[in-house]
Amino acid sequence: MGIASAGPASAQILKRGVQGGVAGAVIGGIVDGGSGAGKGAAIGAGVGLAAGAIEKDYNKHRAAPPPGYATPPRYANAMVADTQASLLRLGYNPGPVDGVMGPGTRQAISNYQYAWGLPVTGSPSPQLLDHMRRHGG
Repeated sequence: MGIASAGPASAQILKRGVQGGVAGAVIGGIVDGGSGAGKGAAIGAGVGLAAGAIEKDYNKHRAAPPPGYATPPRYANAMVADTQASLLRLGYNPGPVDGVMGPGTRQAISNYQYAWGLPVTGSPSPQLLDHMRRHGG
């Protein structure tokens, strides 16, 4: 069974093993010539396989996002997503909890800040997030 026919998790482990083997061979070759390349490849492959297995296990046990929490795009901001989730729990509608700062999020932040007598900036911040969490968000 080749990498192409292995399951995604098995392919991931094998990929990390190959990457580790190549890196080990290069480093071993630089340090100790030809015999070092072989030893480095073996050690690197073992480390790569272990890293792949750990990564597979981590991905398998990673908690699913809470209901209403969209999978954020790669460019999403975690603080914005946490702020959106807190706003939603507090009854403000920021729009989708996606980590993307949009007009709905800005308005919901402004509404929250106004309601609590905070300076109205419409912008997320660690201090605002802390305030919301202390008040149930």
